[in-house]
Amino acid sequence: MNRSNVTRKRATMMLDFDDEDDNILGALPPPNAKKRKEEDIDNLATGPDDFIKTLTEAGFHPRTGNLPNLLSVQQFEFQQSLRENLTTSVHYPRSIEFFVSECDTFFNNRDNFIKALHLTENSGDQETSNAITLPQDSLVRLLLQIDEIQTKLMATILKRFTKAAKEERPLATGVNLPSLILSQIAWLNRIVDPVHVVDTLLDLLNSSSSTIRKEIISCLPSVVGDKENIRVAFVLCGMLDETNNSLTAAILDVLGDLSLPVDEAAEIRQKVVKRLPNVPLETVPVLLAFVFKRIKPDETLSIIKEVGLHFDKIFKKRHERVSKDTVNDCISLSTESIQNSMIGSKSLADTWLKEIQSKTELTCSDMLVLVIQHKISGRRPEVELTIRKKIRSEKLTTELVKETFKLYDCVLKNYFEQLCAIADNLILTSDPLLALHGSVFFQEMFVHFDEFYQQEVVQALIQYVSCAGHNSSSNNSPATAALIVLQELADANWNHLVRFSAFIVSLLEYIEYMALPQVKRVMELLAKMAYGFSMTDETKVRLASFSASIQSELLMIIKKQLAGKQVEYQRMGILGSVALIHVLANPELVGELSGNGQFSQSSQSSSSLTITDTSRSGVLQSDQRLIQAKAIIDIVNASTKHVPEVTALFMDEMASTSLVHDIHPSLHSYLYDGVSEKFQEHFVVDETEQQIDIFQIPLSLQYGLDTVEEDTPSVAMVFLNIAPMAIKEQIRKDKRDRESGNQPSLTTLMSHFRLLRNTIDSFEEANLEDIDALLGCALCLPTDEVMDDLERMSQTDKDIVCRCYFYGINWCIEVINTFARSKPMRAKVIQRLRDVVDLKKKFYRVLAKNSSFMPPPSVFLGEPARALKEKSKSGPKKKGAASKKGGTKGKGSNKVNSQNETTLATPNKSILHSTPRESISEVSKFDFVPSQPGKVGEPDMVVSTYPIHFRELDLSVFVLLSSTLELTENDATTALKPTDLELLLGDLAAKLEHKLLTAAPKRRFPLKQESEYDSFLMLDLYIPMEVAKRSVSLIRRLTTHLEAISGYFQQLIEMSDGMLDGPEMFTELAQRLGNSYTLIFRILNRIFSWHEFQKSTGAPLLEDALKFIAGRVRDDAKTANIEELQVSSFDYIEKFSSSVTSFACAVEHVQLLVSLYNHHPEPELSERLATVAEGYLKRSWNTADGESNKGSKFNRDIENMIQIYLLHGSNGFGKLEDIITNAMAEVIQSDGRESGSESESFRTCNKATFTFYFRAAFVALVENVKKIPGPGASPRSVKETFKTWEKVVYLLNQLVETVKTNDKRSILISCLKHGRLVIEFFYKSAMPLLDKQFKNIKEESQELLKNLQKSTRTLQNVCNHAKISSDQTLAANIPAMTRIREAIFYRVKHMLAAHGCAEAFWIGNLKNKNLKGQEILSQGSTAESDDGGQVQNASSEDDDTEEEDDDVTVLRENIAEPSDSDSRSREY
Repeated sequence: MNRSNVTRKRATMMLDFDDEDDNILGALPPPNAKKRKEEDIDNLATGPDDFIKTLTEAGFHPRTGNLPNLLSVQQFEFQQSLRENLTTSVHYPRSIEFFVSECDTFFNNRDNFIKALHLTENSGDQETSNAITLPQDSLVRLLLQIDEIQTKLMATILKRFTKAAKEERPLATGVNLPSLILSQIAWLNRIVDPVHVVDTLLDLLNSSSSTIRKEIISCLPSVVGDKENIRVAFVLCGMLDETNNSLTAAILDVLGDLSLPVDEAAEIRQKVVKRLPNVPLETVPVLLAFVFKRIKPDETLSIIKEVGLHFDKIFKKRHERVSKDTVNDCISLSTESIQNSMIGSKSLADTWLKEIQSKTELTCSDMLVLVIQHKISGRRPEVELTIRKKIRSEKLTTELVKETFKLYDCVLKNYFEQLCAIADNLILTSDPLLALHGSVFFQEMFVHFDEFYQQEVVQALIQYVSCAGHNSSSNNSPATAALIVLQELADANWNHLVRFSAFIVSLLEYIEYMALPQVKRVMELLAKMAYGFSMTDETKVRLASFSASIQSELLMIIKKQLAGKQVEYQRMGILGSVALIHVLANPELVGELSGNGQFSQSSQSSSSLTITDTSRSGVLQSDQRLIQAKAIIDIVNASTKHVPEVTALFMDEMASTSLVHDIHPSLHSYLYDGVSEKFQEHFVVDETEQQIDIFQIPLSLQYGLDTVEEDTPSVAMVFLNIAPMAIKEQIRKDKRDRESGNQPSLTTLMSHFRLLRNTIDSFEEANLEDIDALLGCALCLPTDEVMDDLERMSQTDKDIVCRCYFYGINWCIEVINTFARSKPMRAKVIQRLRDVVDLKKKFYRVLAKNSSFMPPPSVFLGEPARALKEKSKSGPKKKGAASKKGGTKGKGSNKVNSQNETTLATPNKSILHSTPRESISEVSKFDFVPSQPGKVGEPDMVVSTYPIHFRELDLSVFVLLSSTLELTENDATTALKPTDLELLLGDLAAKLEHKLLTAAPKRRFPLKQESEYDSFLMLDLYIPMEVAKRSVSLIRRLTTHLEAISGYFQQLIEMSDGMLDGPEMFTELAQRLGNSYTLIFRILNRIFSWHEFQKSTGAPLLEDALKFIAGRVRDDAKTANIEELQVSSFDYIEKFSSSVTSFACAVEHVQLLVSLYNHHPEPELSERLATVAEGYLKRSWNTADGESNKGSKFNRDIENMIQIYLLHGSNGFGKLEDIITNAMAEVIQSDGRESGSESESFRTCNKATFTFYFRAAFVALVENVKKIPGPGASPRSVKETFKTWEKVVYLLNQLVETVKTNDKRSILISCLKHGRLVIEFFYKSAMPLLDKQFKNIKEESQELLKNLQKSTRTLQNVCNHAKISSDQTLAANIPAMTRIREAIFYRVKHMLAAHGCAEAFWIGNLKNKNLKGQEILSQGSTAESDDGGQVQNASSEDDDTEEEDDDVTVLRENIAEPSDSDSRSREY
């Protein structure tokens, strides 16, 4: 506590005691008039006789030695007696001078002076024993409170103070004489000459030491009069720059206590806040408290900007020079100061939040302020909405969140509840980008907070998993996000997380209701917690007791699951086993093996899974870890050999583990030996081992790439035994052979081969050359003639044929995954890619004739059967009943299959459904996308409705894009055909849309839910950064194909004499190339819109991507700076606009330009972007039949294109006016004609797209209104702003008047929703302008308000229509619209009253009218005629053509009556 506060408290205490004295003395008997005799007091001080006598007679007795001075009467009696003695003297006023001179002589004795500055005691005499006994004021203070003495005595005291201040040394007694003197001057009831006192103190500030100066500064508020406050304040403010930083806190403390006028206080605050970067760290809380104290709204924004500019830098640069505890204390005090200021000032909190909302780049302090405001009552929804918007706009990144926690962790723990609420709000959304940030919040809270908070975080995350409900199985569910957080914490903070093993192990209770990918995450987490440490890590070994409980629980449940009979539990056991193998066989955790480096197999039985001797300590030796891992592999093989689906899942998961993680070489050797031998034994045969002509279904060897030489006819051809194995499996299934489980199954073919490939890649002693024969070996499949005779075959044989083609497709995909990176085998790999296309055509052809076929599983990490069963039970019963009827009908329709080959038979089992996919982005897992279903044939019509997925292409496959594109009929072995390119690009686009998150939210149909089978299992093994790096490396190849396709279309355009929709544009080749063209733009857009590019970690990768693009047009791309690369990339992509032939391609092209522009938002690029979009909107996009494009997707793309055109470039209101008054007006005027419903200027504007044009125009109007600047000081700026608002009101009228000719529901919703926003901005921005300029532009203001009145009346009619139609969506917008209309009416009334024009404003009851302007009759209609002519006149004015008399009113508006009974007119 500083001295100024002590002095104030002491003075306050004294004043309180004086009041108490008065009350007590009032009850006492009057004092005896008899005076005390001098000889009654012992040890009187020596000094001037007259001075001592005068004091003694008045009742004050100065004493010598250590005895305190004595006061024998009350203070007021002493002062009154002394005043009478001096003023009644015949020598007055010389008697005053003589007394002060004698006093000064008495004070020359230092001891007398010091004692005169100390408190005085009461006399212990019997006569005063009943008086108050508390200490009284000192002699100096008693004398200074006498006005006649104060002036001259004050001068004497200040001289002594000056002398004591210059000595700059404490007395031998330890008394701080300057401080003692100032304490007597402070808080006097009255200072006769304050100017002299202030001048003296201010003069001493320039010549004293810093300690004395601090004492003087602290004393100033108690001495300075009201008239001197301004002068003292500016002197102190000047000292902030002139003096050292040690006085800053004292100066700021005093400045906050001075009473200053508004303007001077604002000026001083501006000067003080500029000192923020230079003040000591301990002074920051005081400075913030000062600048936010009694702050005015008009200066709030500038103060906030200055504080936000330096707040983070202050604490960052002081960490190294100041102790961490000091920094944490200063951060806590500063945060508390900001919070108290925002709680006390609503305008400060509002302005700060709006400033954050308008920022283009956030700082850590902004994030801290958002958290603080979240705690303030009533601000939570707005703060959470701001956070979500900033995340979507990529202004609030995960890097910023981590940096905020790192810098302000000491204070953020005080806002733990608010942080949990923010994280909860983010993680519960369906937007994966928001959920990612919510996960980061939880992760950072665990890393930076104490153990208590860590436990709360773990419990919250587990609660997400346990209470997820029916949404728990989704990839974007909160349960999945929570498990990801726990996994990341286990990797980075194992030591802390393992302490909460009792909570984490409870996750095993909920795996029964999870999707298998979530079960996999749980098992990986538990395995990491149980065995994720090495015996050489002493820190983690000490915590092994925590992990021992997890080990026992995990091993026990895995054994039970594997031993179970239900497949769903066995699959869970497989996931747990693979997770254990990965952790146990981790080379870093295993360390060095004893002996010869090989683990012994004799110490562990393969038939049981135990913990050996680790049940107590939880620590495994190196040998024991590998033995345990081998035992798990053996028990899995023994438990799953009868269930092919479970075996395939184990092989897939082991392949994924060996691909992503390292496994100890000893265990790798064990895996490789078993996998390689069994694969060749089960699936690869030659003509001598398997005869193919013995089956009822004709078979042949097809798609062989290796031929047997003529000189060696004895060599048998090796082939993949697909069809014979499929037939044998069906026979065993029909016979229900119990021994069928011991036979190899085609279900495990692809998983087995994938595991073989990955073990070869990871095993140093093997390479792909050992299995390269599998790339060219033939497939044993049904002959082509079978497809023609399929109708005459039995249902079983049909299923076998379909199954054979299905396995053949998946086999080719796995072969492509294996050998795609091998350049010597590139020709064969491309041929296999073409084989996939050919096999799919055959598959879809037979599928059209066997619609009830259920293909075998190819992706095994699907949803558990129990979850599927429970979901089906919880589904609607009516739908199930309908499915049952459909199934019965389907069986009967098999007899007449020729009538409708694609009819849904047994929908409850069929893989077909009638809802086509909307876009290629929804197609994944290598699904075939037909380019032109109408021409390719009927089988392709089924393709888009085929929901099952084939095996997934690996990222390494896209190296095939480096091959050239062959557009001729030549059969080039190493070149890609358009079909091959389209297929690769479609899969790559789907992968990037899944993995690379962007800020733009995905638009999905409300009824469409993402299936669990839509997950990309192999792709999810890679982190997003790895996917982005591989994608960026493909840009050079993509641009090569982009240029080739563009050249092809340019040739077609030239051949068609510039026609963009000639017949050549609709051939199958052109359609496929057009799809590839669109996909390349989509892929590039997804790459450049990746949200990580906004962070420092993604900046180098963004620069590499730009170099690939810019390198196509400039030679110095490698040395160019980032701005030049961005401009060159924009130039390169922009040039392709001349060769775009489809609107879908145009949309992707413009979106790519938008992504590039967002990285470098220059006005020139914005103008060029708007020009490209305008060109697309003015073109006519027709189909092959010559009709305009239609459909919901086309309409949505039109709306997006219009918004891009209107929101980019300059003259936004001019472009809006052009579209509203020309394009849309032409469509409205041609509405009654059969032809000509298309706009001449914007060819895409017609009856079908009019609603989307309308909505986009309204959205653009709102966004452009937000950009209107406030009026400047110059008259020219005011005039320009006013003209802008006139344009806004005009455009609003044009849009709102549309409802009179087009009353579609979507148009009415847009009017109410966006029209309200425009009026709100008018209320907040335009009305203050009118307030200031009304007298200068009276007539223009009158006309502006009349025009606005037209819109508000029409919007009221829309509200009436919504009430009549009982439309809930429309009615939901009525309250907000009513509030803003009434607010602006009374705002206008207030403005007119302020300018003396109150009589020009009149409010009456508005007659309810519909959209056509016709009156709506109600119960109050008859009563309205009785109210006189005012209402009638007002209503007649509404019915006429809005003709107003200039000298009658400024705004004449009617408000809808609150009830039917209240119909009286009101005039204000």
